[in-house]
Amino acid sequence: MAPWIKVLLVWIPSYVGIPGNEKVDELAELALNQGMPGHKRVIWSDLKLKVNTLLEQQWQTHWDTEVNNKLHETRPNLKEKLVSVEKLNRKQETRLSRPRIGHSWITHEYLLKGEQPYCTACESPFTVKTLFLECADFFAKQTKRL
Repeated sequence: MAPWIKVLLVWIPSYVGIPGNEKVDELAELALNQGMPGHKRVIWSDLKLKVNTLLEQQWQTHWDTEVNNKLHETRPNLKEKLVSVEKLNRKQETRLSRPRIGHSWITHEYLLKGEQPYCTACESPFTVKTLFLECADFFAKQTKRL
């Protein structure tokens, strides 16, 4: 320590004389020495199950507030897993997952170009959902161009 720095330590009895604090100290001492009344052992696996269930419920409650999120629309219930019919390799799984979550080169190239694409048929923002579900005229208009 540098010689010009002085450190002064002072003990401050923060709760001495405050009504009730001495009783709390006595009860804490009693609990340490004798154990808490009604104290029961809990098996870790039971506790883990309860904690995980509680966390899943809280996560789902929070997720339910995300109604304007395209991922919420794809998977509103977090417990339901997206299951493939057969075991797919990584490339196949990627090709299947991207449209599910609304990602494609066509709908996201604006992130690179800086301009939001619009459907040429219905003039709404171009999304995977628009392309496959909402705009029946898109494919008809694209086919006429060919």
